[in-house]
Amino acid sequence: MARKSLTKWLMVLIGGIALLSGAVALAQDLSIYDDKLVAQLNPADSSDSLAVGTRITAANWLQYRKFLTISLQAFASGQFYWKLGTDPQNYIEVGPTIPTELPPKYLSDTEKYAGQAQLVKLPSGAYDIRNYAAGIPFPHPSGPEMAAQLLYDYYYTYIPAIYTGYYNLALIDKYGSMSENQSRQIFFKLSHVSDAGLPMTNPQANGLYLSINNEVLAPEQSKYTTALALYPDDPQRVPEIYAFLPSLRRSLRLSSVARCAPLQGTDWTNDDQRGGFSGIPNWFVPRYLGEKKLLFMVHSSWQANANRDDKFIGHYTLTGTAMGWPKADQTKMELRDVYVIDLVPTAEVRNSYCYSHRLLYLDKNLAFTADQADTWDRNGKLWKLQFIPRGPTTAIPADLTGKSTFVMPSGGELGVIYDVQALHSSVAWPSTPPALLSKAPQELHDVSIYALPSGLNQIMK
Repeated sequence: MARKSLTKWLMVLIGGIALLSGAVALAQDLSIYDDKLVAQLNPADSSDSLAVGTRITAANWLQYRKFLTISLQAFASGQFYWKLGTDPQNYIEVGPTIPTELPPKYLSDTEKYAGQAQLVKLPSGAYDIRNYAAGIPFPHPSGPEMAAQLLYDYYYTYIPAIYTGYYNLALIDKYGSMSENQSRQIFFKLSHVSDAGLPMTNPQANGLYLSINNEVLAPEQSKYTTALALYPDDPQRVPEIYAFLPSLRRSLRLSSVARCAPLQGTDWTNDDQRGGFSGIPNWFVPRYLGEKKLLFMVHSSWQANANRDDKFIGHYTLTGTAMGWPKADQTKMELRDVYVIDLVPTAEVRNSYCYSHRLLYLDKNLAFTADQADTWDRNGKLWKLQFIPRGPTTAIPADLTGKSTFVMPSGGELGVIYDVQALHSSVAWPSTPPALLSKAPQELHDVSIYALPSGLNQIMK
């Protein structure tokens, strides 16, 4: 009996070691980029699903691994410094999948101009686009150029002619030290506009497609520091990046390499804006990696807590190594159908670019916007985990969709990014709901001041 008991005990021990080794091996795979990681994700046509109310923790995440993006797997695995943690409040809860809506004008432009946009393959392996007017350029992506179609669908996802937002930012280090600032962000879509009553091209566009203005409002020692990113309507033109430095009382035009520089001291770069990617499409070779059904944070209740006196304490976890992670009682995750594409820098920009791979999960029902972005460094090592909790956009004109459940496809969301190499974290959350079109303060509608380099000279005057 003793020998049988010993044998049984040894078998249990060996089985436990094998199970532990398997779990460790699975986690180790997350450190280096591999297409197999994506291949193992849940296919969109799979009958497998998750029940509403399912809780995913650091203890059981392997059971649900195929429903989690690569970054979410890394976060739940505990392999990296930034992790979900084992405290009782640190879990992911599955909520119902809620439909999303797009503005009628954007949809009508999609139908009106369908079939006009054309892709042109470049010698680098990247793609340019021709004859795009407005709406979704490729509403039914398919065929051998599907990855490029999806990339341009994302690039031209719905953005209003203007929207503004006031943001709080928390910069957190591995010791839990946190510094905060407040910023204002202004987006101008100057070409390919799909808003009722507005021209397709702004008379002041000056050859631009999009501008993004980020100005620091507090603390006092950083006040007026401004970053301005300009995206030409012609994708062949190099985008322009400017910075206004209050200490010099002047603006500087930065090198295109600055696309990889920290954006105003955060863990985001200029190319990490717009909900995961604000780079130039023809600098990258896009690769289509399949259609999946995965968990994302699309309908967060963050708007309800935007003006709390305790700032984001009511919404985010601020203890342990899950700092900045949205609390499960505030943000449920839902299964969404997404296309997965991998952006690889072309040979011409590879040596000067920060990421070797950027995975984008493009939501089929939200104008192909990115529900999440995962990035790897030049050596193919996992670098940054970027999560994008979205929420209903409340400060919108009634004629935009006619419904209050509109979710902003690009921008206007919370943002959480973990640098798993430098052990930094940045969290951004609106202090007021983003305001679109006529709801944006009238004093911010001036393109010449807030969307063009000449306007930087007006700061501090």
